[in-house]
Amino acid sequence: MKQALPKEATVRAFRFASKRKKFTLAAAVVVGVSVIGVAIAAWTTGGSGSGQAQAGSAASMTISAGTPSSSLYPTASADVAATISNPNPYKVHVSSISLGAVTVDAGHSGCNTASVSVTSPQDNSAAGWDVPAKSGGVNGSLGVDLANAISMSNAANDSCQGATFTVALTATGASTP
Repeated sequence: MKQALPKEATVRAFRFASKRKKFTLAAAVVVGVSVIGVAIAAWTTGGSGSGQAQAGSAASMTISAGTPSSSLYPTASADVAATISNPNPYKVHVSSISLGAVTVDAGHSGCNTASVSVTSPQDNSAAGWDVPAKSGGVNGSLGVDLANAISMSNAANDSCQGATFTVALTATGASTP
């Protein structure tokens, strides 16, 4: 048989809490509602306007004479060697190099340069050349060897022996990733 609890015990079991706990709970509810109210009442904003960027200007590459890997003599062809220097902060793809006028060094002024001809333009078997970008203040540089780009006919005179020939070169290029 179950024994009934005294009335005081029953009241205490369902009694909410002490005044201190009620105050703490009420304070927590007020703080929570305030935080939610501030979050809801916060203003939002956005903006619009404009920015600016400026494009640089391309600097011209330079081409200087290199050291040829083969010698020129009558009835033969030889390579034209050059170094391309790129002062731009981006890589340049040179699609072709045109060869122009041929001159001879001062010590061989009697050489008949009409006996020398060039094959132009050169395009590295249609692959072109990629000249690296300038890096850390140093221009990008690439040595090129234009295979069999210069020829000497059998009409060359003896004054051409030992001569150094300079060939005018013009590169066509564009920026590349």
